[in-house]
Amino acid sequence: MEKMTSAQAIARFLKKMGTEYYFLYNGHANWGLLDALEYDGRIKGIRTRHECHAIHMADSYWRMKRKLPIPVTCTTTGPGNYNTIAAIAEAFFDSIPMLCLMGAGPTKWFERGGIQETYRYGPDEFTSIFKPITKKAVMVIRPDTALNTVIQAYKVAVTGRPGPVVVHIPMDIQNTPIECDIPDAALWVDFHPPAPDPTGISRAIELIRDAQRPFCYVSTGIHNAQAWGELKEFAEKIQIPVATSFSAKGALPENHPLSLGVCDRAGTGYSVNAAVNCDLLIGIGTHFNDLNTAGWTFYDIPRKQKLIHIDIDPTEIGRNYPTEVGIQADARLGLRGLIEAWEKRGFKRKAPQDWLKQIAQWKKEWKDEFLPLTQSDLSPLHYARIVADTSEVINEIDPQTTVICDTGMVMNFAPAFFQSNNHYFITCNGQFCQMGFSPPAVIGCKLGRPDHPVVAFCGDQSFIMTGMSLATATEYGLSGVVIVLNNRTVQAEVEGAKAKFERTVGDQYRIEKTGELWNPDISLIGKALGAEVAKVNRPQELKPALREALKSDKLYVLDVETDITQKRYSTPLIAKFGTMPFPYTWTE
Repeated sequence: MEKMTSAQAIARFLKKMGTEYYFLYNGHANWGLLDALEYDGRIKGIRTRHECHAIHMADSYWRMKRKLPIPVTCTTTGPGNYNTIAAIAEAFFDSIPMLCLMGAGPTKWFERGGIQETYRYGPDEFTSIFKPITKKAVMVIRPDTALNTVIQAYKVAVTGRPGPVVVHIPMDIQNTPIECDIPDAALWVDFHPPAPDPTGISRAIELIRDAQRPFCYVSTGIHNAQAWGELKEFAEKIQIPVATSFSAKGALPENHPLSLGVCDRAGTGYSVNAAVNCDLLIGIGTHFNDLNTAGWTFYDIPRKQKLIHIDIDPTEIGRNYPTEVGIQADARLGLRGLIEAWEKRGFKRKAPQDWLKQIAQWKKEWKDEFLPLTQSDLSPLHYARIVADTSEVINEIDPQTTVICDTGMVMNFAPAFFQSNNHYFITCNGQFCQMGFSPPAVIGCKLGRPDHPVVAFCGDQSFIMTGMSLATATEYGLSGVVIVLNNRTVQAEVEGAKAKFERTVGDQYRIEKTGELWNPDISLIGKALGAEVAKVNRPQELKPALREALKSDKLYVLDVETDITQKRYSTPLIAKFGTMPFPYTWTE
């Protein structure tokens, strides 16, 4: 056995796993880890300007690859580790695996108030803060078990439904010499995902065969299983229309004839029509949350629709709707099981063309009504025009461009009006919706997928929260385009509050003396961060500016003046609920 510190053992294990990068913020309690990762493991560290940036970079880096090794972050005790909380929650609710190494003060000072220690009511319970938002959160308690603790956490992160893990390592444990051998990493994490039960598959394909109006709805389970080919084969073989959650946009390319685009509050009208009027819903790798169902209003299960639900996480099956057939399985293996059983039994689906013709009619009606929004000549620019023009330029220059969508008003337009023809469209709008996800995600995406451009939609207030992360892009020579939607408001909140209360509070930024809407100068911020900058004031200026930015292969900020007078787009079928079907008051 070789003698080394616990931190060196961890670093060597991660190197053996194939770790390319770790994302860090330096502090006294993680010096041992940083030194070992950099000089012993020889893993490239990416310096960040805030701990939440490190988590978002690791998150988006994984989304570009969806395979081992998982990303690694390293932060320090006290405020440093606390700064990761919201970003880790984002990763957890979007099922993103990562290993978050967190330095802690020395164990001999526990309960005494060591610098930045969480000490008054249980220093050993620091990890409890993270337990609701991680798959595992554990503190290392002995130097000779540190490596095994990390290995077990790593395994938890990637088995079943993936997610982040936190390992809290006191600084004295990091730096204590131990004797150990670094195990063969593959033996710890090489596993076969769960396959579907044949009886469940048999029942499912019989329901599919007999359905008059089947509808397939998928989410990020398709991405994590890398089941894009199986999804396309399933749709084509059985002639079933497919819609996605916003988080899985592009899982079936949206130029495919069986793609209905995104089905959610701001999805395409024809996808929502199909959801509401289907008689069989096939949900794969998805949970039916508020955003995906417009407050659980799209479906009436089991009265109007029967549900087949396939998910790797059994706790999601039957959470909101009762299932006719519930199958715990990896999405790729579940789809493969459906395809093979269908072929083996020689099934033909009844009258598929009638249903597809009806959907085609809904699609035409929706386009006739809403596509004029994408040609709006409003100045400042209409969100629909910004999204559609960006889509057009990207699909013209490189259809394989990575696209990132932050939360905010843009999430009410990008689902329907951006055409994603690849599965590298990512967003934080699956559940937790943390503002400011996209600027640091530009770095993670470019590191994970360097051969294609990266474009981000980012609201002005989101940019102000995390735009400083672009300093990291400049440091490491990474290109990307951030489209900042500048209107000096938190616009996504304005309309809903007005609809309910007929007034708003705190959602517009103004100079108090004059009432003038105001932001810090986005263009100057972009320049200070090392980016090229273009100011866009009129709709006809956006496409040329974006083309120039993409072709330059540089870091760019497009400061786009954006209209604040237009209502958010929402699919026509939820108009009866007002702006959003939120329960603003308690009811029986």
